[in-house]
Amino acid sequence: MLGKRERFERTDVPRPNPLRPFIAIGVLVAVALLCVVLTRNAWHKANQLNGLNDGVLDDALYEQLDTTDPTDGYERSEDSFSNTLILIVDDVHAEQPTLLGARIMVRNLTAGTVGVLNIPLNTKLISGERVAYLSGYFSEVGATGVLASLTDAANVHVSHVLVAGESVWEQLHSLKSPTLWSLLSSDTDVYDTMATDFRTSELVEISEWLREIGPDNEFYVDATFMPDTLEDGTEVAVLDRQQIPRDMRIFVVPGAEEAPAGETPAEEVPAEEAPAEGEYSEESEG
Repeated sequence: MLGKRERFERTDVPRPNPLRPFIAIGVLVAVALLCVVLTRNAWHKANQLNGLNDGVLDDALYEQLDTTDPTDGYERSEDSFSNTLILIVDDVHAEQPTLLGARIMVRNLTAGTVGVLNIPLNTKLISGERVAYLSGYFSEVGATGVLASLTDAANVHVSHVLVAGESVWEQLHSLKSPTLWSLLSSDTDVYDTMATDFRTSELVEISEWLREIGPDNEFYVDATFMPDTLEDGTEVAVLDRQQIPRDMRIFVVPGAEEAPAGETPAEEVPAEEAPAEGEYSEESEG
């Protein structure tokens, strides 16, 4: 007679649990909340890039006038340049942002140098029959409205325009290549402070280029101007359309060596003032 077989409890069969439906519901709710958070975050990050590749700013670049040719023995440099108008505002998202500063970044891609021209806020602008000054005109027409008249006043043609906050110069040195993680992190907060025709990849390329050439190859110039007064008595600055391209090394003297970044060429001693060979000079003593 066969004995009774011993029964063993199977471990692969779940035990009845009255809380199982509630646990399943909790997991589903947690997953749903996580999806909502990720979706909202991704949507917010995507919107932070809305100021890039701006078609309206890009169209304004084509409204620029031709620049004036150099005079007084200067000629246009044969180097390759990429120039950017930088307009610094208090809040790029404001309906009528206040202009805090204006610069033109001149990148000499051949020599590996970058010059930054600081433009007065009271620069005299002529747009058609309208005569105004930079900050006041900007408050009326914005970046697209002042772009052509401003670059014409400086006699420097630009390929790009960047409207940004006061930290733009530091930001341009610190941008990194976008990755999935960076797009979901706070890195996109920088792009949220900008409005430009640049794409993300182009801004990153500039940042990498600036880091590569280093600060020794950067120089800064205050725009040369002559004082003037508008009909209403407003004091304005008339930019020197010949001197500015010279200071930015766009106009050069044929055959002259370019001075190192941040330095100006030494003045030559007139031949009649230089001591003849073998002649005594107090400067040679000692």
